[in-house]
Amino acid sequence: KLTDADKKSLFDKVNVFPNPLYAYNPAVGYYADPNNPKNDEPYVTFSNLPEDFTIRIYSLSGLLLRTLPDDRIPLSSPFVNWDLTNKHGLRVASGMYLAVVTSPGLGDKVLKFAIIQPQKQIRRF
Repeated sequence: KLTDADKKSLFDKVNVFPNPLYAYNPAVGYYADPNNPKNDEPYVTFSNLPEDFTIRIYSLSGLLLRTLPDDRIPLSSPFVNWDLTNKHGLRVASGMYLAVVTSPGLGDKVLKFAIIQPQKQIRRF
């Protein structure tokens, strides 16, 4: 069983990766392949999360984009993937973001991370 000091030590290690997310997530694939829609589903992973937590993701202007976990994110481990979408299901733009990880009894941890979305070519309009 973890002591309070152990829990605080683990909470200090909460992180987000890859940071920066540069156009793709290596776990998904590098080149956009029209036959593999998974290549266009980048995500970042929050790691070392405690049992009870909330992640609030903000733009640098202070706009709350998404709160995790939600009904789209199942919890099964100390890792949570964020699919780079806001609360309305729209993909966020390239830029800097803040994530505030809150856990009762452990406090808050602020994470800064960058997302650089791939350039899209629209073939037909």
